[in-house]
Amino acid sequence: MKNILPEKMASYLIKELIHRYSIPENSVEEVILGNAIGPGGNLARLSLLDAGLGFEVCGTTLDFQCGSGLKSINMAASMIKSGLRDIIIAGGSESTSLAPNKQYNPMDKRYSGKDVFFKRAQFSPYSIGDPDMIEGAENTAKYCNISREDMDVWALESHIKAAKARSEKKLKNIIFGLKTEEGIVLEDENIRKKPSLKLMKRAIPILGKQGTITAANACSTNDGAALVLMASEKAVKKYNLHPEVMWMAGDSSGVDPNLFPLGAIAASQKLLQSRNLNINQVDLVEINEAFSVKVLAFLKYFNCQKEKVNIYGGALAYGHPYGASGAIIMLHLMEALKNQNKKIGLTTLGVAGGLGEAAIIERCN
Repeated sequence: MKNILPEKMASYLIKELIHRYSIPENSVEEVILGNAIGPGGNLARLSLLDAGLGFEVCGTTLDFQCGSGLKSINMAASMIKSGLRDIIIAGGSESTSLAPNKQYNPMDKRYSGKDVFFKRAQFSPYSIGDPDMIEGAENTAKYCNISREDMDVWALESHIKAAKARSEKKLKNIIFGLKTEEGIVLEDENIRKKPSLKLMKRAIPILGKQGTITAANACSTNDGAALVLMASEKAVKKYNLHPEVMWMAGDSSGVDPNLFPLGAIAASQKLLQSRNLNINQVDLVEINEAFSVKVLAFLKYFNCQKEKVNIYGGALAYGHPYGASGAIIMLHLMEALKNQNKKIGLTTLGVAGGLGEAAIIERCN
């Protein structure tokens, strides 16, 4: 997949959704996509035109970093709920393999020379702190008193759950094969076949001997896309659709940028309170596993049963295509609710810059 443009991945999925749900192309009124490290422009508009949709269809691209995919879904749901739209395709697409080299303008004081490129944008004023993601994860591990051993164990369990889900084809209904130069990609390539806690313990801390974050308990950066078809009650009746879940609510929140993984907690708490719910009333939870510490901090804060969190594994096993990850975990949650015959699900992400995004869905009968 390393040579497939993000707009091509999204285009394939737009066409697949229209085909799968047997709706007319002109019924889609808008496409909203998350993308974090692409070349800029409007990926959603480019993707929908490449998919053959009409010139009249709107395209909106969001950069909310790793929360972009879920933010797109929440935004689409809000537009439908308000009556502005009846059918929207939402999600995200990302190719970290094809991320362009970015450089500051020579007049910018951050410019360091013609051969120096930056890997990420600035998310917070330096006076507050603008940590890299690994540094923010380390800060959170210390703040929440979470050990490296616990992080390694969670990462191991993520790979084990993901491998089991793959062998049992738990996610086959949401995986769409892509043609590449090597053939058709039909499954995630990142899952370790034989994960070992012994090997994970050998991993060297990234920020020095006293650190706890390693390549084993942090996710890899990957390529991928995930989209969902969202429709109003009127559109459901008109096109005889059979929705799998109903979007109940979504929300965002902010936290200290130096402790950005806690954004998942803040957004979830804010959302649950707005719905007069507590975590015990939620059947299943999907948290983006950029780092083990993000999930463990969530479990510790909510005193949540780990058995209902990321039951098919998470980004530690599958990888993290930034702008698509929020939509990926939404699809995982939808399948988990269906397969487990559960009702209420929560999906959430901690986002660079000290942000969080969350959504609650309910499975349809």
